[in-house]
Amino acid sequence: MNELIKIAVCAIIVVALSPLLGFWIVALVGVALFLLPVGVIFSTLFPKAWKHVEDSLFSNKSSLSPS
Repeated sequence: MNELIKIAVCAIIVVALSPLLGFWIVALVGVALFLLPVGVIFSTLFPKAWKHVEDSLFSNKSSLSPS
């Protein structure tokens, strides 16, 4: 009986929090759909700056020390 109560509480928590999770999924997809065209415009207008950003982000060197 104790396990059944734990399962019921977990199900209630999942149902209660699902709208919040749905909101964040929709918000993150919306931000991605906004940032993709902004990145394209930025890379078209400022190709040298974009190349610098790419080199900084995708370089194999890490600024963190290995120790």
